[in-house]
Amino acid sequence: MSKITPGVVLKTRFVTPEKKSFQDYVDYVDREEAKSEVKLNQKMFALYQDYMDNPDKTSSLFTEQSDALTNEQKKNLKQLFKKAQEKNSVMWQDVITFHNPWLEKQGVYDPKTHSLDEKKIMDVTRRAMKEMLRKEGLEKSAVWSAAIHYNTDNIHIHVATIEPEPTRTRGKRKPKTLDAMKSQVVNNLLERGQQHQLINDIIRKRIVGEKKQDSTIKWRNRELKPLFFKILNHLPEDKRQWQYNYNTIKPLRPYIDELSRRYIEKHHKEDFAALNKKLDREVKELREAYGDGKVDKKRYENYKQNKINDLYKRMGNSFLKEMKDYANEKERIEKNLERRSEKGMQLRKGYQLQFALKKIERSFRSDYDQWKNQRHYERLQNKIEYENERG
Repeated sequence: MSKITPGVVLKTRFVTPEKKSFQDYVDYVDREEAKSEVKLNQKMFALYQDYMDNPDKTSSLFTEQSDALTNEQKKNLKQLFKKAQEKNSVMWQDVITFHNPWLEKQGVYDPKTHSLDEKKIMDVTRRAMKEMLRKEGLEKSAVWSAAIHYNTDNIHIHVATIEPEPTRTRGKRKPKTLDAMKSQVVNNLLERGQQHQLINDIIRKRIVGEKKQDSTIKWRNRELKPLFFKILNHLPEDKRQWQYNYNTIKPLRPYIDELSRRYIEKHHKEDFAALNKKLDREVKELREAYGDGKVDKKRYENYKQNKINDLYKRMGNSFLKEMKDYANEKERIEKNLERRSEKGMQLRKGYQLQFALKKIERSFRSDYDQWKNQRHYERLQNKIEYENERG
């Protein structure tokens, strides 16, 4: 795979109030409106050597609220930057650089007319800055301004951020913040939201969603039943642990994955092929956006596998839920049968007791009748003897 130029590069640093580049930017806020001047102070924003070669190749300043600042807004902005400098605020300076052919592919740049969809670029910048401020907790305290520059081979955006009322003394931002900031630029220019939704729909609705409605015990899935019950019989006793990512389930995951694989192969072969095709396309798009840098390639090199893992995790949990439902129903039926059996035994014991009592009663009555007959016979014999003696 050949090396490619990334579509987006983010470079960032911060300067403290005593640095000349801080004052140069404050001056630039004023000088920015002097677009008719051919020459401009080369020391302005000294941090960037190629920053201001030609003012005709530089867009107007824009901010979170405005696409093009009025003179009054520029004065207010300058006062905020001066206030921040006086109060020892850090100034964060970010440069977002684009590979022009990549911008052309996204439909925001025409190399023939050298025209750029500045509205789109401004919107992307605002989204990136909003994410940065949110992650750094600067949403309520920070102010930023930016400008699009055309003075090099690659279009780029310079952004300066300060706090008029500083909330921190350190300028270092978290790497995750900068990653999220760059991701906002890439994702909003790629406009892959619809494709991401289609990928999620294949995973969650068409494959996993249909599995949730389909019982493994059904006749059409009869070849899956042996593996289904093998897994079920080796699950931990505590059903609360019947979750794919639970540590106690880890030894069973290969079997659960195999069950998922067999189900997908039988019922969703075409869906899975379409999913792989879309994932390959996403990896290609992300590679072109981020490039092959050691750090940036991590953003996409595991993207496809992570999505496949997500599919298998969801499928696994679907099977485990079915196993839990099956086990609960089985226990319910067994308890009902046990209750019926106990009730039957009690009834049988009752019948046996009544039968024994009846038998005893019959026996007693028989003995009593025999005893009464014997007494009657004895009295009769005595009467006969008495009559004979008198005669």
